[in-house]
Amino acid sequence: MDWIVPAGDQHTADFYGVTIDACVAQHYDAIATIAGDSGIVEYINNAVDSGIPVATFNVETTTPNKRLFFVGADLYLQGRTAGEYMAKLLEGKPNAKVAVQTGFFSVEGHEERRLGFEEALAETAPGVEIVSRVETLDRNDLAYSQAQDFLTAHPDLNGLFVAANGAAGSARAFEEAGVAGKVKIVCYDFMDEVMEHVATGAISGTIGQGPFSQGHDPAMRLFNYIVADEVPPAARLFNEMPFVTKENYQEYWTPLGGE
Repeated sequence: MDWIVPAGDQHTADFYGVTIDACVAQHYDAIATIAGDSGIVEYINNAVDSGIPVATFNVETTTPNKRLFFVGADLYLQGRTAGEYMAKLLEGKPNAKVAVQTGFFSVEGHEERRLGFEEALAETAPGVEIVSRVETLDRNDLAYSQAQDFLTAHPDLNGLFVAANGAAGSARAFEEAGVAGKVKIVCYDFMDEVMEHVATGAISGTIGQGPFSQGHDPAMRLFNYIVADEVPPAARLFNEMPFVTKENYQEYWTPLGGE
């Protein structure tokens, strides 16, 4: 099995499509790929038409295609879960202000989270205002500077939702400004840099998405499909989505250097 990183810094067909075509040309027996946007459909369908089964993981386009199955989180539900939790954090602040950081507006999975968050927040806390929506490009350094800008433009900011990577950078900016824990951050993933801020309370909550199974399951299920014609039990195989806060993070993460 080969792990291939497409050139470029976005999860879109502009970069992944070329890589899928290269895999077809090299006669791989199966392909597992992120499907960030609808442009990837023609590449997936071409691979399948060439006799190569394709699985998607992590994010997938809502545009119908010939992929065999998807492994990952229910991204819209993840967004709604974050929105409902943010509303709970902001109880008693009917006119609270919240900023939104996404990874890429062009990545459908990031948009599913953002839309789920905003719709749930509007339903459960209708007076809360979304004051800004920006792309972090999945970079902590950019998220850090954006968080500083949020505080400059909105010194009364109450919350920040981070739909992709960047939460650690924003948490650091809030810590330096002395507002960590006061401005509530809700985000995703259990990376060390995120969990360190969850442990201190700088990040109020983070939602997991089963990264091990997102890598393991496509590989194993594609192998079983090839050698035993075993079809997965469903076209969409969702991971567990544990919600982690300062109160329960030790169930999911051990600090670096810890036992």
